[in-house]
Amino acid sequence: MILAIDVGNTNIVFGLYRGKKLIKQWRFCVFDYKLPQIKFEILAIIVSSVVPSFNFRLKKELKKQYGKTAYFVSAENIPGIKVALKNKKEIGADRVVDALAAYTLYKGPVIIVDFGTATTFDLVSAQGEYLGGAIAPGVNLARDALYEHAAKLPKIKIKAPKQVIGKDTVSAMQSGLVFGYVAMVEGMIGKFKAQSAKFKTAKVIATGGLAPLICKYAKVVDTIDTELTLKGLRLIGEENVRRVK
Repeated sequence: MILAIDVGNTNIVFGLYRGKKLIKQWRFCVFDYKLPQIKFEILAIIVSSVVPSFNFRLKKELKKQYGKTAYFVSAENIPGIKVALKNKKEIGADRVVDALAAYTLYKGPVIIVDFGTATTFDLVSAQGEYLGGAIAPGVNLARDALYEHAAKLPKIKIKAPKQVIGKDTVSAMQSGLVFGYVAMVEGMIGKFKAQSAKFKTAKVIATGGLAPLICKYAKVVDTIDTELTLKGLRLIGEENVRRVK
């Protein structure tokens, strides 16, 4: 069994793999989590974390609970993909894990759009080089900012309104958040592909909780894979197990 752990700014997700099959998944608020009770033997624990202050405590707890030292992935130690950037310490672990998974599973060139706390766009070349990308506020973050900083705007549920032109405040906000992000995704993908003829045929893979909603309307997305990060962690776990053997 491989235990994959994705630590984001909002949530922490645990995924337990038997071979390539995800047999169990747990999701918690990142600052209110419990380590899953697992009766099976854990061969490897692979962690992607974007909360550095969290890592020491989590590593200690994982060792105590499962008797294994967790492998924390970074842009500096990720196997199977070349990070073609000078300052690798700046790159979020989740972004390179997504890049590895997308390149391994879908080949390159490939563009990854991740709808998390931030909405990120990342590019991997046909040769498996992570080339960088772009970062924008996430959809939920944008919604919360409107609610917190505009006195007359309510906190709304994020869903697509019946039409783009809102007839009231709620539908207008929903339009801006859903169709506004659709337009951003379409525009950014177009700009990525236009930067070089090498990227013109790049596949576009979307992941993250809001990917199904936004990408229902964004026609530039080829595949939605909401388990992309966990799959990348599983791939790293498999490689680590092979090395030990």
